[in-house]
Amino acid sequence: MNLRRLNLGAMLNCLDIEQTRSINGAAQTLNLSQPALSRSVRSLEDALGVPLFRRASTGVEPTPYGDTLLYHTRIIQSELLRCLQDIEERKNSGRASIQVGGTPGVIGRLLTPAVLGMLKGGEEINIGLVEAMPDDLHLRLLRGAIDLFVSNRLDGESDDTLVGTPLMSDPMGIIVGPHHPLLRRKRVTMAQLASMRWVLPARAADWQKRFEDEFAAAGIPHPARIFSTNSFLALRQMLIETDAVALLPMDYVAVDLRAKTLRRLEVAHRFAATEYHVYVRRTDTIPPLVARFRERLIGIAGRHPGTLPAD
Repeated sequence: MNLRRLNLGAMLNCLDIEQTRSINGAAQTLNLSQPALSRSVRSLEDALGVPLFRRASTGVEPTPYGDTLLYHTRIIQSELLRCLQDIEERKNSGRASIQVGGTPGVIGRLLTPAVLGMLKGGEEINIGLVEAMPDDLHLRLLRGAIDLFVSNRLDGESDDTLVGTPLMSDPMGIIVGPHHPLLRRKRVTMAQLASMRWVLPARAADWQKRFEDEFAAAGIPHPARIFSTNSFLALRQMLIETDAVALLPMDYVAVDLRAKTLRRLEVAHRFAATEYHVYVRRTDTIPPLVARFRERLIGIAGRHPGTLPAD
């Protein structure tokens, strides 16, 4: 198919039709006549050879073909908005920009050194740094809010929206507050852990699955009392101020472990080490600035093999 036959304006108009579920409503939003908007959709359908919308009891809704078009059009829209933002930044400051994200454990160890390296290397760029949990970072990347992110390896590596490159790994640990009652025991069992309240990262599917699989392998129902949060500060405070228990990569809490603000329980477990990857959107070409930042991350990870000490 000749891409030049696709009308970008018509594709973007489809997003408004989806949002309003009405040709008339979308036409009013776009300040177009209803016949003109209908013609643009029909022209797009003719170019693609498939119907994009159908009438339903709740209004106009996309067909399966329409859903596919809308998904990719949202990505195109985010890229175009980012393009306009980058051009505006270059006009005002003469600098390019990049937005990067990471989970709490890798901000200080990988991302900040990479940012400093780019700046000290004379790069005329503006850099934004976002800290969030893996699933949030994934969504931000797909929306075009960030250009790449570093996190523990995501479930579903076959996901064709992402390309992940391995960086490094760190062990998982059972983490508690400094005065947790289980610290007084010489040996902690899985049954005792199952009776505790647990704090886990919200929407971190990989950790949740490891957590459940570990108890299942021991023949013990996994804990029923679970507090989930996507805030590392909230997670840390829960551990310090309550008798909660958490399963975390050691990198996340390395500073607290050294200061003994948090402690690691000596528990034999089979949780695999956390593998950290750098993720970008799967496209035919990666912007040069994003590629350079990724290569810098790979270089930093290669210069610092191994893991942080527990205490």
